Amino acid sequence: MFWIRTAFRELITHKGFSLFFILNLALGLAGFIAIQSFRESLDRHMDDNLKEILTADLVLISYDSLTPQEMQQADRILAGYLDKARMVTFFSMARGDDRSRLVRVMAMDGAYPLYGAFTFEGETGSKDIQGNPGLFMTRDTARALGIKTDAHRGKAVKLGEKNFLIRDFFKDDPDKNLTGFELAPKVYMGLDQLDGTGLIRFGSRVRYMYYYRFEPGVNLEGKIRDIKQHFYDPVRNQPRLNVHDARDVNQRLGSLSRYFTRYMGLVSIIALFLAGMVAAYLFRGFLTLKSKEMAILMTVGAARKHIYFYVSCQLMFLGILSAILAVMVSMVLLPVFPVIFKDLIPAHLNLRVSFETLAAALAVGIAGSLVFCLPLFVTIFSIRPLTLLQENSVTARFSKRKILWQALSFVPVIAALFLMSVMVSGTMADGTLFAGGFILALGMFSLVGSLVFWGCRFPAASRQIPVKIAFRNLFRNKWSSLSCFVTIAMGVFLIAIVPQVRKGLETEIIRPKGLKIPVLFLADIQEEQKTPLIRFMETQQGELTRISPMVRGRIKAVNHQPFYGPSDRSDKRARGRRLEFIFSFRKTLDASEKVVQGRPISQTPWEFGSNTPFEISMERSFADRHEIKIGDALEVDIQGISLTGKVVNLRQVKWASFQPNFFMLFQDGVLNDAPKTYVASISNLAHSRRHELKNRIVDRFSNISVIDVTQTAQTILGVTDRLSLSVKFMAWLAIAAGLLSIFSISRHQAFKNRNQINLLKVLGTGFNTLGLITLLESGFIGFSAGITALCLSVAVSFGISWYFFDSLWQLDGGTLFLILCLSTVTCMATGLGAAWQVMKARPVQLLGQGYSK
Repeated sequence: MFWIRTAFRELITHKGFSLFFILNLALGLAGFIAIQSFRESLDRHMDDNLKEILTADLVLISYDSLTPQEMQQADRILAGYLDKARMVTFFSMARGDDRSRLVRVMAMDGAYPLYGAFTFEGETGSKDIQGNPGLFMTRDTARALGIKTDAHRGKAVKLGEKNFLIRDFFKDDPDKNLTGFELAPKVYMGLDQLDGTGLIRFGSRVRYMYYYRFEPGVNLEGKIRDIKQHFYDPVRNQPRLNVHDARDVNQRLGSLSRYFTRYMGLVSIIALFLAGMVAAYLFRGFLTLKSKEMAILMTVGAARKHIYFYVSCQLMFLGILSAILAVMVSMVLLPVFPVIFKDLIPAHLNLRVSFETLAAALAVGIAGSLVFCLPLFVTIFSIRPLTLLQENSVTARFSKRKILWQALSFVPVIAALFLMSVMVSGTMADGTLFAGGFILALGMFSLVGSLVFWGCRFPAASRQIPVKIAFRNLFRNKWSSLSCFVTIAMGVFLIAIVPQVRKGLETEIIRPKGLKIPVLFLADIQEEQKTPLIRFMETQQGELTRISPMVRGRIKAVNHQPFYGPSDRSDKRARGRRLEFIFSFRKTLDASEKVVQGRPISQTPWEFGSNTPFEISMERSFADRHEIKIGDALEVDIQGISLTGKVVNLRQVKWASFQPNFFMLFQDGVLNDAPKTYVASISNLAHSRRHELKNRIVDRFSNISVIDVTQTAQTILGVTDRLSLSVKFMAWLAIAAGLLSIFSISRHQAFKNRNQINLLKVLGTGFNTLGLITLLESGFIGFSAGITALCLSVAVSFGISWYFFDSLWQLDGGTLFLILCLSTVTCMATGLGAAWQVMKARPVQLLGQGYSK
């Protein structure tokens, strides 16, 4: 008890060290706790609402309607189901009073939904949708169609060739769609009401969905296996339909939001470890200050193990307080995540900090304080009463054995980084890559910082007193200066990466280099409508460009190996593999695409029935995803006819151009006589004429879908903004840890140099000069760290853009300059504020003042 009381008494006495140690570690730990709580809440929501999100236990999806005989077979295989429902969904244009809008038509039978429910504004029930012919939509959708008030509900909404009335508005619907992000708003109607609309034609992209509900505990995996085997087409080497259950919901959500929570979690680890570096620095100063007292205790008979226990108690107590404070801060941060991920996560997500997270926070706080300080903790080995009483440093004497212990003490720190990275990223590969990259970045910043502060010896020879003293302090206090440098550089580096990548994406989406962005995109153009559409557009404003044919087909085999064989049916990768693809052909490539490997497709038309394989041009990322190379032979099925082609080149496509582009282009002569539909784009159209032209197209060609490209681009950029905000949010947390480290270290350095400041005051140095010295020190650290981080961020952001976004990168010099100025000014203000108390004190007050004040 004596050692525990002594440990606590000293922490209270040295309240400055205790306070900043707790604040630093708590700030770094708060982000980690908030991210873990958010991920746990998301997982918990998914586990509790999987059936409601899917609206069934099992869903069959086909792009062709199942025949009555096939439905009987499916019901027989899925025997034991409690209920079933059916839905047909597709995108189409809805024509309101004075404007048209792309909508997602949801035509359902009376049994839908099997789980979940509608919430209507009126007295309508879900069963009334069948008995009340008409449409059901949100008020926002109605406003977009020009129906702004209840008085306008009597006006008809045209879908295809049929007029409907709005029967009611719904506030909530069972189709959660996993996120709030939608390409088009949903419009519900009875399944039987599709008759007479003329919307389902050849080539229409329609999804036929069949929902089943089972008793709890039913073996769904066995039923999924049986249904896939029964509907497997051995001729095409593919199943006829897709089967989805709760596992697919988890996989889809993982690809949407968990990627970003993993990133934010990894950044929170950076903030935690940067805070740990500062805590270690503060502990180093505290250990140096208390080394004499430890030596005296040893002299009067205290065993070294008692000293270890005494210091360990202090670190664990500080860790507990840090964890408690971190939990409180994380509860403040947690409500921010729904704002950041708006439209990207399920609505009404219940966020809370679980007991497991609280226990983990406490464990990380206690273990973290010990692990981070372990490399300095072993310096107690070097304490010798005689040397300390002779004013020698605590680290003055190191034997080879103790140097080995010092090196081994870093192993737990690296192991903790590795384990936490793997835990947050979810995979060994990603965790290892992140931990290695983090260590590499720290190494680079440490190397550059060491060179920078080694070079401070040259300006330290200046005749200008403020410059001389400031750079001499930086040169003499390399360790503390380097700690500030690394923490600030890491935070600036994280923030500066985002603007570079986003700038390239934004420029490419809004104004692609060398390309003409279309205003409208047309889809589902029937073959017999091609010529009338061309003639129609000749009388309208706007330019109709790139009318491209589309033919649906399947890939049967690659190099005589089944593209989707029976052995792949249980494979995770095969679960998400598409069953059908869109093929096209064109004589010349569009400006938005170019061949990056191989030779161009032959201009000579391929002769049908020829023994020579036709030539194929494949989009590069598609080829990489399916492991297809130049020279590979592909057997494809087009309307029941098997043909063999050969890949002759790979293309790079700028999808952000919104021009009609395809994964696979065939040689001229292959698809010319196949039944097809067309897509096209319209450019050179004034903004004020868009609604008018959309209305005219819908009136003349009711089945053609018209997509407003500008609106879609703005929606994509809105999502990008939110994702950028999530990145910046955690990066600023890392910056905050860095700024707090500057304040802590600057404060410690000010008290450490109080004798120097006292002497300068006695010699007549004014407050302005002392302030200038402090500003030079902190400003130089902020500026040099910012420059280093920005240079590395430019290189890394270019690499990210090159690897993930086909080199969509553009230097955002204005943002980089702003980040540099802000980091420098913030560091200067922080450093000045930390040293303010010492600089304002009178020389007499500084005499005998300790670290704790």
